Amino acid sequence: MAIRCATKAIIVENGAILLNRCKGEDGDIYYDLPGGGQKQYESMERTVVREVKEETGYEVSVERFVALAEEINLSAEYREKYPEYTHRVLHVFTAKLKAQKRDVPTEKDFGMEESVWMPLEKLDDNVKTRPGCLKEILHRIAEKDVPVYLGTEYIDRY
Repeated sequence: MAIRCATKAIIVENGAILLNRCKGEDGDIYYDLPGGGQKQYESMERTVVREVKEETGYEVSVERFVALAEEINLSAEYREKYPEYTHRVLHVFTAKLKAQKRDVPTEKDFGMEESVWMPLEKLDDNVKTRPGCLKEILHRIAEKDVPVYLGTEYIDRY
């Protein structure tokens, strides 16, 4: 098993955050930041730009690194079925849209149904997010308390 290095983007426009609406194998809905796995010899910044474009259709420019988070899945069944996704290190960046125009997305992330703009005020404790510490990242960005390492999150499934 390898540890997957991934990048994620926080994109906020007009009081809303761009998220990928996903459905877990159990049917539960969760929201993930756009982004994904880094390819060999690809910089993290290029990974963010490529992944956001593939998943959402938007072209972005990277602003700054804001957080590092880690996910380790504890489910033996999940580990057996998806070994490459059971231990991830997430490098989180803020990014800005280059334009409001959006192309058709070319790839969907794991479990992804669509990209949506969610008003920040609706991002409450009833909304399941990945990473689970997303609300903490947003709070720390607002407080200018970044970058920050947000620890390891042990998850059972998604």
